[in-house]
Amino acid sequence: MRRLALLCSILGCAEWRMPPTFPEQAAGRPIVHEQALIGFGKDGAAAVEFLEAEGEAPHLTLLALRHDGPTRTLVEAPPERASAVAARLHAVAERPEPALSTAIALEWPAALSRAKELGFTPRAAATPEPGRALWQVKGAPEAGSLPLSLRVSRAEDAMVLLLSDRPSGDDVELARMPLTGVPVGPQVFLEDGVAWLLAGSVRAGPPLRRTVGLRRARIRRGEAQLHNAHGLADYAAGELDSARREFDRVIAADPGYVDGLYNAAATAALSDRQEDAVAFLRRAAAIDPSRVQVLGRNDDDLKSLRRRADVRALLGLRRPPPEGVPPPP
Repeated sequence: MRRLALLCSILGCAEWRMPPTFPEQAAGRPIVHEQALIGFGKDGAAAVEFLEAEGEAPHLTLLALRHDGPTRTLVEAPPERASAVAARLHAVAERPEPALSTAIALEWPAALSRAKELGFTPRAAATPEPGRALWQVKGAPEAGSLPLSLRVSRAEDAMVLLLSDRPSGDDVELARMPLTGVPVGPQVFLEDGVAWLLAGSVRAGPPLRRTVGLRRARIRRGEAQLHNAHGLADYAAGELDSARREFDRVIAADPGYVDGLYNAAATAALSDRQEDAVAFLRRAAAIDPSRVQVLGRNDDDLKSLRRRADVRALLGLRRPPPEGVPPPP
C-alpha cells in the first residue's frame, strides 16, 4: 500500500511539472491582430495580416482572399520587417482607426509591389455620406438596379454591416465584427459586388488588446434576402401577385438563393401555375436538395404538387403523405 501511495505521489509530481498549456511568456504581453486590404484582383483581394500574441515574435503575411476558395499565403515577411511594423503599430495602437496599411507602406513596401505583380490593384475605401456611416449602392441590374444603402451599426458587442432598400425599411445583416473594447473603424470597400468591412476594437493595457479584421459579403445575396422578406410579407397579406414579383426579383438578384426559389415555387403552386412551381422547385433542389425536402414535405402550399411522382422524388417522398394527419413533432 505504501509503495502504491509513493508511486501515486511521484506521478502526481510528474503531472505537476508538465509544461503549462498556456505559454508562460504570454503573461502580461500585448495581443495585436490586424488585417489591411491592399488590392483587388479578378478572383478576390490581397490583404496583409499582422499577428503578435502569446509572447511570440510578431508574424506578418501577405494573403490572397479568394471569393470562392481557401485563403492562400503569398509571402511571409522577414522577421525584421515584422518587427518594424510591430513598432509602428504599438506607437498608435490605442487610436480607434485602422493602422496596418500605413505601417505596411512605410516598413514593408515589398508586399505592395508583390501584390501588384500578381494582379491586385489598390483601391481606397468607399466614401460614406458626410457625417454618417452610410454608403449608397445600386442593386443587381437583372432586378432593376434598385437603389440600396449600406450602413454600419453598433450593436452591444459587435459592429454590423447592414443592407436596406428603403429609408425606413427592414435591414438584412451582411457582416458582423465582434468588439471587445473601443471600436476601431469602420471602413467599407466595394468591389465587384462584394462589400468588405474593416473594423475591430482596442482595449488599452496593460496588456494591450487590439483586433482589427476584415469581413466580406455579397451584396446580391443581401438584396435577395431583402426581396425575399418583402415577398413573405406580401404572401402573409394574401397579395400573391405582389409576392410573385418580389420572388422574381429575388431570383434575378441571386439565382442561387434556395429560399427565394422555394418561395417562388410555393407562390406559383398557390396561383395554379404548376409547371412554373415545379421548375422553381427543381432549381432549388439542384442547389440544396436537403433544404428543399425539409421545407416541402409538409408544406400545405405544395399539397397539390405532392400528388405528382416527380415532385415527390424531389421531396424525398415514396408516396403521398396521408391527408389530414399532422406531421410528427
